[in-house]
Amino acid sequence: MDRDAIAHYRREGYLVVPGVLDRSHVEECLAALTALATDPGLQPSQRDASGAFIALEPGADPHAVDRADLIRKFGDFTDAAPALLRAAMSERLHAVLDALMGQGRVLLQEMALVKPPKVSGEKPWHQDAAYFRGSDPNLMFGVWIALDPATRENGCMEVIPGSHLRGPAPHVPAEDINLCTIRPDLVRLEDRVALPMDPGDVLIFYSLLHHYTAANRSDQRRRALQFHYHQVGLEWTSLEAHRVLYHDADGFYAGCTVPKGAPFAEASSFVPSRLRPVVPMA
Repeated sequence: MDRDAIAHYRREGYLVVPGVLDRSHVEECLAALTALATDPGLQPSQRDASGAFIALEPGADPHAVDRADLIRKFGDFTDAAPALLRAAMSERLHAVLDALMGQGRVLLQEMALVKPPKVSGEKPWHQDAAYFRGSDPNLMFGVWIALDPATRENGCMEVIPGSHLRGPAPHVPAEDINLCTIRPDLVRLEDRVALPMDPGDVLIFYSLLHHYTAANRSDQRRRALQFHYHQVGLEWTSLEAHRVLYHDADGFYAGCTVPKGAPFAEASSFVPSRLRPVVPMA
């Protein structure tokens, strides 16, 4: 990792690293997702014995026999799929992360984000730190790994370079927390940059970076892995502490850990299901 790449990451808030996963590993990851998608024991809104879960596109029939192109998200799958665990713990990936952030981190969240052809919706502009009650957003970051070609047409990642430097931005809550979004007047759309990626490429980004993916209206699938990590030293804080970071002009909570209409209470707020120490794997 050269100095220019490290400087770009810190200045712009993101870095694309080509070919971190080789083609054979990408194919193993796709096969693992297909196996999860077709597993009759894995039902929407339920976890299987390993802890894995799936979520369907809004309005999709949960009893559909062929649901591969109805799934929008897989989660907590590393105990069920060795190829996906190796992606999260990739030696090549963590060598890059060591250079950018220093050593010592844990896996905070594991997901596969899928945009099925024609039917998938957009993911509004947001900051990942709005979803996590971490004591220091600068110690949290996302890793987004393309498994299919990610293009403008099928919903590649879009970012606002440098937006992480402006700190936490008030979000507009939603009943579906996946639709929680940065207050529109705070998003500098004129600065947006689309990031097309090839399978195996990795996007690393600060948890305060403004980012977005458009709906997939193409005929092509867009499957990607997304892992969140935090460096050691970060603590999981109270909802009140998160409100100090994420609040509107009147002081009301403006983060994304509580669905719109739910009580402002710890019991209503998202918490990670598990934290896994990082043990790099070949």
